[in-house]
Parts: sequence; structure tokens; C-alpha cells
Amino acid sequence: MKKIILFLAAAFLIVGCSKKPAQTTETTEPAQTTETTEPADSSAYIDFSALTPSGEELALSDLVGQTDFVLVDFWASWCGPCRRFVPVLKEIYASQPAGRLQILSCSVDQDVMAWQVALNEEQMPWPQIREDENHPCSEMYNVQFIPHTVLFDREGKIVAVNPEEPEIEEILLGE
Repeated sequence: MKKIILFLAAAFLIVGCSKKPAQTTETTEPAQTTETTEPADSSAYIDFSALTPSGEELALSDLVGQTDFVLVDFWASWCGPCRRFVPVLKEIYASQPAGRLQILSCSVDQDVMAWQVALNEEQMPWPQIREDENHPCSEMYNVQFIPHTVLFDREGKIVAVNPEEPEIEEILLGE
């Protein structure tokens, strides 16, 4: 029995967190849409925007083209694997020369205060946004589990989805 519990715990850490926390009590009806929420192909670039901690709107298109690569990290304050990935992202970010890589963290937190506390604790030096009912960013890339990352090149082409650290480094070194 102990081996099964350990296996399940390890599997959860590898897979990540469900996009929505299990303790969510409010229910909402799914948004009605006729458009696809998945990029049509590997070159598709779907823009989205959300609010920064200071309440300003920031769009992905504000960042794409400003650096060689933009890595969008979908995460949440309550997601253990997401929080463990932050130091890895910080290391990658710090290792890149100016103009090479921008990271945009997009939180799926429903609790604004929990998000703000996590931002204070993590001290991520790149732009932060949080999706809400008016800014459903994660739906644009069909995010089902977090952490979820999408790496774009300067033209906005999707280079990788959910790349692991070595793959990110290889891509950044390869161009």
C-alpha cells in the first residue's frame, strides 16, 4: 500500500496540477465560443491579454518581437510543481543576455490575494499577469494542467510546448 501511495504522489508531481484548484466552490457555466482555442499549427500565434499586479493590461503581443524568445509560463500560487519550477526559470532567465529571452508568467489563480502573496514570495523579475473571467488566457492555448509553458520565437511562432529545462537551454543556445 505504501508503494502505491508513493507512486501516486510521484505521478502527481511529474504530471503537474489541474488548471483549477480542487477546492473551488463556485460554479460557472463554460464560455460559449465558436472559435478554436488551440493554435491551428506550429506557427500559429494567438494573442491574449490580462491584468498586471498594478492593474494595467498587458498583452502577449506587447512582448513578442521585443526579444529573440518569449516563454509564457502558466502557473498558480497553489500549484507545488509550478512553484518548484520558478527557481529553474529564474536561473534560465538570469543566464540569458539582454534581448534574448523574456518570460511572461500568467497565473490561473482565482484568489487575487494568494497570487499577490506568491508574487511577493517568488520575486520573479519578469512581467506577471493573472487571468480572470474577462481575460481567459489559458483557454487560448488549451491549458489543462499547470505548469504549462509555450516558447515563442521573435516572429511569434511556437517553438516548443512544455519544453523541459534542457530543451529550453538547447533552443536558446541553438539560434
